[in-house]
Amino acid sequence: MFPVSSLHTVLICEKWEECVSFYRNVLAFPVVDERERFIEFQVAPGARIGILRPLHPERRERSHDRVIVSICVVSVEEAHSELKARCPDLPPIRKHPWGARVFELQDPEGWRLEFWSPEDGLQEEAR
Repeated sequence: MFPVSSLHTVLICEKWEECVSFYRNVLAFPVVDERERFIEFQVAPGARIGILRPLHPERRERSHDRVIVSICVVSVEEAHSELKARCPDLPPIRKHPWGARVFELQDPEGWRLEFWSPEDGLQEEAR
């Protein structure tokens, strides 16, 4: 099994401001990353919740496109190689706009699983 550094659940929220306020002010989770369309909260060591503003809010997405289970691995190449042996149709590793190396697949129910490592290969303390 490839080493996992942390688990991130990313919620794609149309009510972005309200959700950000809820996680920040009601649940009082500390912010660990904040960008124009994305904010991430530390829930516990190795566990985070990200709130992502939809890229195309006018387009209704299937429920399975509204949640991403995002798994930070020590080496995206190692994870990809191991999974490729069991999933021959696995898409290639690509560079994500926010700088990580990433690949995605779907489970049999259609939920999105994203495996990633920071571009430089170094892990942040909380990840």
